[in-house]
Amino acid sequence: MNGNVKGYGEIIKQIRISKGYTQKHVAAHFLTQGAYSKFENNNTDINFSTMHGIINQLGITFEEFFYIQNGYQYSKRDDIIIQFFRIPYNNEIVLSRLKEKCRLYLKEAKEDQQIIHISTILDGLIILAKAGDLEQARTIVEPVWQDLSKYNQLFVADLYMLNAILFLFPLPTVLQIKQFALRHIALYKNFRHVSRLKINISMNITLLLIQDKKYSKAQKEISNAISLCKKENDFILLGICYVRKGICLNHLGQAGGKWIRKGKNILIALEQFMLLQLVEQEIKQY
Repeated sequence: MNGNVKGYGEIIKQIRISKGYTQKHVAAHFLTQGAYSKFENNNTDINFSTMHGIINQLGITFEEFFYIQNGYQYSKRDDIIIQFFRIPYNNEIVLSRLKEKCRLYLKEAKEDQQIIHISTILDGLIILAKAGDLEQARTIVEPVWQDLSKYNQLFVADLYMLNAILFLFPLPTVLQIKQFALRHIALYKNFRHVSRLKINISMNITLLLIQDKKYSKAQKEISNAISLCKKENDFILLGICYVRKGICLNHLGQAGGKWIRKGKNILIALEQFMLLQLVEQEIKQY
């Protein structure tokens, strides 16, 4: 955006007028009123720091600004990333729809490595959802892990990609990935997307520990996820966590049934019937 914001002035003007602000109020400390007027009329460019100050003066975020600028909707790229963040479980239809959005976007932006990675992950998850072929899914997503492991710093979308492929790897590799991810997550401890990411990582590791019959470690991991769910008021994930806690406790010779019932009741109350079917499968399997 630096040095080339032609066309943004009109959006800024629209927001300013909607809020009843004068040009003088918005331009204060950043531009002369004359320079600001030229910007609103798309007759001049401004640099990033000036744009940042104006955005703050209007009381909006960059995310909201670009949402408005794009006709009150996310760009194709942002829409893919946001939907990827929100994938709750491996539903073939949901995964295939998002894969198609990636395909269409990449026809226009062939070099977007982040979306290429997401598309590759979706290929692996679709194979897993269709055929249950863990080995093939792991082979497909392995290059993504190899690329991400070389980064000096992981950003939020990278961390979500790691979480999405976590459960495809053997437990020793998963624990290695977890430590790698947590080092980078620590930099984002107050960032709004990260608490859910921590919950998802703990939930995925719990399931892998259950599969490996390490029930005591799984119980500790899911207890951490439960605390985060309560803190974030994420009741859908809390319901799944309670079920997994119950599974762990049953294997540890403790009363896990009440936790399983509590988790299922939460999902029923929230009408999360697809997730309810998935946790029923987990209960039968483990």
